[in-house]
Amino acid sequence: MALNLTDTAGQIDGMASELKARQSDQERRILSALRGIEDFQTQDGEGSSGESDGFGWAVPVVLEPPGSAFPPSELPADFTVASVDGSQIDADRHLAARCFLINTGVSVLTYGSRPDADLSSRPRLYAQSDELVIRDPATYREQAIEGAVLGAKRTVEEIRGLVDVVSKLPEETPTLALMDGSLLMLGLVGRGYDDFVRQELVDDGFAAALEDLREISEARPVAVASHISLPRHFEVVNALRPTVCELADGPCGSASLGRQSCDRCVDGVLDREIYGRLLQPGERSGLFMTSSSFVEDHYRGQRICFFYVNVGAEICRVEVPSWVVENEALLGLVHTLVVDQCERGRGYPVGLMEAHEQAVVSGRDRQMFVQLVERALYDENLPVFTSEKDRSKRLRWL
Repeated sequence: MALNLTDTAGQIDGMASELKARQSDQERRILSALRGIEDFQTQDGEGSSGESDGFGWAVPVVLEPPGSAFPPSELPADFTVASVDGSQIDADRHLAARCFLINTGVSVLTYGSRPDADLSSRPRLYAQSDELVIRDPATYREQAIEGAVLGAKRTVEEIRGLVDVVSKLPEETPTLALMDGSLLMLGLVGRGYDDFVRQELVDDGFAAALEDLREISEARPVAVASHISLPRHFEVVNALRPTVCELADGPCGSASLGRQSCDRCVDGVLDREIYGRLLQPGERSGLFMTSSSFVEDHYRGQRICFFYVNVGAEICRVEVPSWVVENEALLGLVHTLVVDQCERGRGYPVGLMEAHEQAVVSGRDRQMFVQLVERALYDENLPVFTSEKDRSKRLRWL
């Protein structure tokens, strides 16, 4: 047996006991955050930037009172939800050929007088030498497309697929263009990536596609959003710290970082824990705008806003570009259709569920991919090889 489950179970029991002991303290912190929302709403009001006073916290711009709760509007008679999701087969040094694959799943669900469903997947193999790297045209430096860079490239392919799908839909039908995960490509921040990598993937990739969707929305009712299930963000909590914490020299911070904590400290509280107490099923929170300098530098003047919504089974986070927030009808469409999709999907947007099913690459699929690569090389009289490490994993010795 590879994993000693007996020892592991004992450690898990210890973890559960520790979490139980911290439960009352966490409840106190949540209640402190809720009181802070009441105070923040009256003291700071709409449009507050929620500055962190140099403490280095990610603090959003508050566009609507954080204690607000807005119900969804009525569903349109006819509407479409276009969703995308992606998966990948990474470049593997044990594989006979250097290549990777991105598989984009697409789901187009039409509701109303003419219901329809169009499900498809779009596999794209990258094998040419110039496809496997991002190259700086000025200095000829290269960045291999792997790890976080490959994940970012997959996200770019997803949103480009969304642009392609939405542009072909009927112009008169209200449409929600939905992605899974965040609209913030922060995986490329602070990891030593060169500017030319961010230029290609963010400026000329994701942000450019987001701008294409904005242009499409000018001629038809199209709203763009991303859905984040079980979010672990605490930006709203950070905005409450100056209001809630009571130390004389400024807001307190995490004890693990050597900062003193006050009796009203909200450290460790997640935004979703607050809105789980404030929002009724179907309601959304007030609006916030991220204050990331990365967005200011790379998103072509577009900003990313977000709100939380109670979809019944959980509190999810919904992110939208700023041009959606500026159009009340589009913002209402996002809110209403996200709630409706989650109701149809028993807590998760059914469109994203279907897109994921189209995109997923199973273990069997990966094995077949390797066999297809090896067969194609063999048919062309090219050498077929692998590492001895990979070969050992394919064989059972005992």
